Amino acid sequence: MAQIECGRGHLYDPDKYPTCPYCGGQKITVASAGRTAPLGGRPVTAPSRTAPVGGGIPVMAPSRTAPVGGGIPVTAPSKTAPVGGGIPVTAPSKTAPVGGGIPVTAPQKTMPPSGYTPAPPPQTAPPPPPREPISVTAAGKTMGVMQSQMGFDPVVGWLACVAGPSRGKSYTIRGGINSIGRGDRMDIVITGDLKISSEDHAKISYSEKNDRFHILPGGGRNIVYLNDEEVFSPMLLHPYDLIDFGDTKLLFVPLCGEKFTWKAEGKDGAV
Repeated sequence: MAQIECGRGHLYDPDKYPTCPYCGGQKITVASAGRTAPLGGRPVTAPSRTAPVGGGIPVMAPSRTAPVGGGIPVTAPSKTAPVGGGIPVTAPSKTAPVGGGIPVTAPQKTMPPSGYTPAPPPQTAPPPPPREPISVTAAGKTMGVMQSQMGFDPVVGWLACVAGPSRGKSYTIRGGINSIGRGDRMDIVITGDLKISSEDHAKISYSEKNDRFHILPGGGRNIVYLNDEEVFSPMLLHPYDLIDFGDTKLLFVPLCGEKFTWKAEGKDGAV
């Protein structure tokens, strides 16, 4: 007669054996917790895949196989049980030290050899001393007439921002030609308004000889307005004129003029 398979996968001859001889006379039934369960023994609980032999202690998660002979189950965090009741391997050590040596723990992965002396940190050179400011003459820049006479660029007027992102700020006008734009290299730097060009959007000049201010168009994309009039050529500035740069409006306030000039040698500067 052909052989049949028991519930645990064993093949045997039913004419010779009433039950599977490999299972030791146990009757196999399908249990809800596992694939097979022994009759009369302790059930195998999930997530074990095989039942213990001889009714041993069930295997509890996270172990995958049952200990043989009812030994102590292997539990986390060890992946394998220590042999002969030795010291278990626990984190952060990856392997147990041999002979009770000093374990290697984080952050050190290996122990330095005996007599090892770490090298001293490299020495860095001290920072260089701060450089002295370079004068206009030494830098080869063009010196203004008033600067050459007085040793510095005196203020001759102001621009007050009355509208736009920089509303409330003031800008100093000096002798000669003052370039206006968003760039750091400009004499008058107006930030926050993208309608103003980075360089030379417009220019404001002061003539010490004639005590007059003019506004000149620059190379900007947008048109400059003086009191709502387009500026395409130099135009004379008067006190409290309104200059329009895109979203920014600047009010012109002169210092030098009929009542004051830096030409005089007197203390009050009066002509």
